Amino acid sequence: MICSELKISRSGANVNAAVLFATHLNTPSSSVLMVWSRNQQQLFIVIGKCNGDLLFFTTRKQYTQLENIFKSSLTTICFGKLRQSSDEIVAISAGGQIRSFDFPQTDAQSGDLQKPLPLFEQLIQANICTSYIGDIDGDGLSELLVLMTDRCVRTYRYVANHLASLNKYEVPSHVYGFALGITNSGLYYALLAERSENYVVKIDFSSNICNILPQTLASNASNRELMVPNQPVYLSLVGSLAARLLVINPENDTEIALENPAGDFICATTVNLQNMHVVMTLDIFGNLLIYGWNDHNTCHAYLIAKATVLPDADRITAVAGRNENEVLFCISTVYFKIAVYRIDLSSVLS
Repeated sequence: MICSELKISRSGANVNAAVLFATHLNTPSSSVLMVWSRNQQQLFIVIGKCNGDLLFFTTRKQYTQLENIFKSSLTTICFGKLRQSSDEIVAISAGGQIRSFDFPQTDAQSGDLQKPLPLFEQLIQANICTSYIGDIDGDGLSELLVLMTDRCVRTYRYVANHLASLNKYEVPSHVYGFALGITNSGLYYALLAERSENYVVKIDFSSNICNILPQTLASNASNRELMVPNQPVYLSLVGSLAARLLVINPENDTEIALENPAGDFICATTVNLQNMHVVMTLDIFGNLLIYGWNDHNTCHAYLIAKATVLPDADRITAVAGRNENEVLFCISTVYFKIAVYRIDLSSVLS
């Protein structure tokens, strides 16, 4: 493996997190997604609430809400080509109700954000806590991948006007860490960490094979680790705290533990910039840690920067900004607060 070192001016430097948008909800949030519109001109913050409402915000303080459209809490929101045609925003409730929507449009005269058009609806299995849409098995078609609280991973595909179940993977114990990565050949795989276990479950979607990676993690709950693929696509910490990150490259069986100078973190996310993979962790005191490494390279992974944001967060989502080293991220807190921040990493990258 050829390593090209990521050049940083000072490891763990403090950077400014500029607030782009903030608001206060009247009901707790249960899921959050930040996504660019199809033309990359508008950034949407999509909030699922415990009462089943779905909210859409923009950083221009535009707002629209779909009330009482779900019968239970919205546990996960994702986006992608669910029906193979164009990107849709997909919301899933705890009861298994799935609905997809078009991106909201802005009224040309009033400037108000219009309610998004509903596109699709179906009832699938309940207890879904995490979701992702993409061509995970490499067949050229998009699939819906979901993680369930009852130790299952399922995949679906839109066929003949409905979501058809494709595969089901059961794991021995409850999952606290879920990550998606891609290989050098572009194939997707999932890494699952389970409570009180020191192994990682690896699912190869192209070959439909589920393997155990033994003695990978610390089994001590007080030193719980969250694994990260060396080429990450998606990352989620499910109802748990973690003490540190462990970057794993399954192709050459290597791993790197990343420094954590703050406390145990409650949520984590990943975003891919033009020349760098970025992983962000956040603890309950508002300490945000930003890690990075070069494409196809975990020989040198760094704590790039630190920032302070709102405390008491329980969810985080991030996207790449318009500039090369810019990260935009949104957090939601247990006190019903939503905040969107911008960080430019150019100042710490040399």
